[in-house]
Amino acid sequence: MLTFEFPINALILLAVIAVSMFIGFSLRRSQIAKVHKKLVKAETEMINSHAEILEIQKEYISMELKLRGIKDPVVVMANPNGNNNEKLPNGALRKKLLTKDFTPTRNEGYGLIYDNLLNKEANANAAS
Repeated sequence: MLTFEFPINALILLAVIAVSMFIGFSLRRSQIAKVHKKLVKAETEMINSHAEILEIQKEYISMELKLRGIKDPVVVMANPNGNNNEKLPNGALRKKLLTKDFTPTRNEGYGLIYDNLLNKEANANAAS
């Protein structure tokens, strides 16, 4: 049976372990630095947005205080023409058209559409 002789030097083994540990720690440190950088960026964005919200709230409160000082906030607008006797449309006709007597039922509505289509076909056949 063939055997392979593989001599291991303890100093070389320790050196390989030390180098691999150094590489592993440096990679992990760079990952942690990236995460920390993202965290700091998110925190600054949150602080800026909260500051903006507080600023807007301050403006809102100052406007509210100004409105409280006004006695009558409603402004009465006058008609520029001065013509208050305008004729308004008669609502009775609309009410009459929307009553149940004048609204077609479901079957009547489809029948009307079907009749119109048949009349159009008949006219087209008669013309040709």
